[in-house]
Amino acid sequence: MTTTMAKCCAPAALPKLAPMALALLMAAPAARAEWKFAPAVELRETWSDNVGLASNDKAGSQFITEVVPGFSLTNVGPRLKLHANYQLHLYQYSKERTGGTGRNTSSLNAGAQAKVVDDLLFFDGTATISQQATSAFGPQVNNNGYSTNNRNEVRTIRLSPYLQHRFGSTAQMELRYTRDTVDTDNRGMGRSDANSINLNINSGPAFRTVGWGFMANRQVLDDSIAPTSTTQLVMANVFYRLTPTFSLTASGGYDKFSYESNGQATQGKSWSTGLRWNPSPRTSLDASLGKRYYGNSYSLALNHRARYSNWSVSYGDSVTNSRSNFLLPSAIDTAAMLDRLFMPNFPDAAKRAAAVEAYIRALNLPRALPDSVNYFSNRYALQKQLQASVSFTTARTSTMFNVFSMRREALSLTQVDSTLLGSSSGNVNDNTRQTGASALFNYRLNSRTGASLSATYTNADSNSLGKGSQNRALRLFLTHQFDQKISGGVEVRRVRGSTFLDSGNYTENAVAASVSIKL
Repeated sequence: MTTTMAKCCAPAALPKLAPMALALLMAAPAARAEWKFAPAVELRETWSDNVGLASNDKAGSQFITEVVPGFSLTNVGPRLKLHANYQLHLYQYSKERTGGTGRNTSSLNAGAQAKVVDDLLFFDGTATISQQATSAFGPQVNNNGYSTNNRNEVRTIRLSPYLQHRFGSTAQMELRYTRDTVDTDNRGMGRSDANSINLNINSGPAFRTVGWGFMANRQVLDDSIAPTSTTQLVMANVFYRLTPTFSLTASGGYDKFSYESNGQATQGKSWSTGLRWNPSPRTSLDASLGKRYYGNSYSLALNHRARYSNWSVSYGDSVTNSRSNFLLPSAIDTAAMLDRLFMPNFPDAAKRAAAVEAYIRALNLPRALPDSVNYFSNRYALQKQLQASVSFTTARTSTMFNVFSMRREALSLTQVDSTLLGSSSGNVNDNTRQTGASALFNYRLNSRTGASLSATYTNADSNSLGKGSQNRALRLFLTHQFDQKISGGVEVRRVRGSTFLDSGNYTENAVAASVSIKL
């Protein structure tokens, strides 16, 4: 199996499979579907006393006129489900444009899932464009898209055809190929392409008391900055069901990485033991402890859903890199939290998704709550993250809280970040720790008018340098639906922070008024 997987993942062979997957998707039999295309434009006028988020002694005020054309595209059918939301932000300044400001930014969130051959061949993919903080120790993204200080554009695309097959009640198998690309406009981060193949085999319903599973993964990563690297993971797992709701779990395997390290091991055996508890459809607990080649390893996933609240606590450690995190949503997904809250009132998934989207748009909610900063780095790192969130909803209100603590210890050589960081702060990311909290409160005054208040706090420490930075943001937004196609809003925002990268504090006070028109 290892030899076969190695041949499949050869860099010369894998790029040819992505066009083949798209061809198969286009050749899938046609089916009834409901396509919806909704263009829109937003006009916004903002006054800011620190447009470029510069240090306080260099701050300058301006009016910013913003035009935001965009569209949403959705399709929900039996064979194809697709969504895409795109916006182009164009900025014009009342004074001469200063450093730390931009002319335009883009945002894209798109995804697709398709049945190509019934019960056999499937496809899913995603594409994103987003503005991301370059460093955890500079000004952060706080709804001021015109600022380019400590910010770069990140573009990702992931294409993944896969086979699924069920062997009666004995087992089920999935064989998946993934081609993904991460590209930025920062020459120190550059572009990277990964080709992965993953095999999962799990026991079926025939194994009621004792179950089993097997996973094998191989990835080849080609990077324009760092050397080509290979990751290979193999793991087998078993569970023993003591009661209908309680099981004991165990796993064993082997990890192998090929990144250039500072002399530490890059491969070794892995094992874990744990438990799984599902006392009801609303509550679940998975926990484990074990060892991997880098030391002790722990995991926790606790979820509980009540009628008007949703609770979640998670912890995990893994060897990862910045580009992998850009491909996955690292923030708390607002829609996912609301989806769980709306489940009792909207059992149908499609109707629930429509209700969640309408709620987010009506109150102009952020798509995600702030999380730890996935700063730019070409290095592999050991990441340990603890996160807890809770949300509440009533007929008129929704409230969400999130706290996190994340630590990264760099495992590969610092030289691959020399262009990105320069010589003065080359070891700033050797050992970092981030902590933070966020709160979001929404109130619907009536069917047309709503208000939202959000507050965030983040702290980032470079343990290798013994220095830290903070960021605080407070935002109040009022929105009103004038008619079916026109809505407006007023925003008041205050941002404060400190950064040792330029040895200064920064503050921004801003007021904005906007009108959104559906075409």
